[in-house]
Amino acid sequence: MKLPIIINEAGKIYIEAVPQLAWGKGKECTFIGALEAALAVTATPHTYENLMGWSGLAFRVRWHHGDAGRRWCPSSPVGECPEEIAMLRRAIGWELPFESRIEDPQRSMADYASTIAHEVRAGRPMLAYEPQLNVAVVYGFEDEGRIVLLRDYMNDESQLRLPVDKLGPFLCFLGGRKEALHPHEALLAGIQQGVDNWHRSHAPSQAGRNWYGRAALLKWREDLQHNESFDTEQRRLLFFVNWWAFDSLADARAAADRFLRRNAEYFLGSQHRHLLQAASLYGDEARLLRSVVAEKQAFLGPWTGKGFEHWTATTRLREMTVLNQVLALETDAIGELENTLDAAVLPHASAAGSLAS
Repeated sequence: MKLPIIINEAGKIYIEAVPQLAWGKGKECTFIGALEAALAVTATPHTYENLMGWSGLAFRVRWHHGDAGRRWCPSSPVGECPEEIAMLRRAIGWELPFESRIEDPQRSMADYASTIAHEVRAGRPMLAYEPQLNVAVVYGFEDEGRIVLLRDYMNDESQLRLPVDKLGPFLCFLGGRKEALHPHEALLAGIQQGVDNWHRSHAPSQAGRNWYGRAALLKWREDLQHNESFDTEQRRLLFFVNWWAFDSLADARAAADRFLRRNAEYFLGSQHRHLLQAASLYGDEARLLRSVVAEKQAFLGPWTGKGFEHWTATTRLREMTVLNQVLALETDAIGELENTLDAAVLPHASAAGSLAS
């Protein structure tokens, strides 16, 4: 069984071989990317696409509308949410206890210094917000946890060294372990969550509501259509959330294609055919979205070298056209996932075994 290696270098204590994190590597969901990295040094490593699929994130589209203040929120596509964490608890067996202080960010994360030190000594990395609120991996410490060592998406260096009280208001531990779901059951649960989210319409959030699935795409498109009616500050925020949600969607659908193909062996007959057809549709969607990224003429993220001043009415029209194409592909893909779930129950290809990594 693989065991983590703990290194002590003159008081700097860290877990060896925790992978680096970076943008542009096909792992744009920072929660899942960080979780994959944390699990890589445990006895139960899992791939990014499986974690995305088992949580339902590979199939989800979400768009936030605020009740007051900030109309949109960059949290729309993120993965560190109670529902998705609950899905992963069942799928991978780790308890994943977490602390979120989003509503009370003034409370210092220094409260967790000794706990962080204990977890590192036990060989268990943790997930935490770095100062820009992307999820990072805490893999080491100094001064009994008052200084933490991170792998993060924003830092070009091999580690980020940070006072613990500078962590953002989210911390997730691996915790203890229970029996994980069989891969066939985890696959079904992830697909069911994807279908449920598509039909969900909306759900309340801390400062408004989150729109899901078809409703989310329609709200997204509607906001682009009405862009000129918003003030400059609102438009700047929409510009950012627009490209960030698009980048996350492109990443998620590429993961959906890989996840379904990777796990197709657990189905036979018509279920297998419907599953592969869904994978093909998500693959088509991923290629469409990646082509838009490559063309740099819409959804103007940092990779385009363009900014808010380039976000013209013509650009937004291109974006609405792409969202129309996404809506059509998503509708067909969800239909195939529903067909997979509705197909006659057949013996799956493996009646025993542990989760595929």
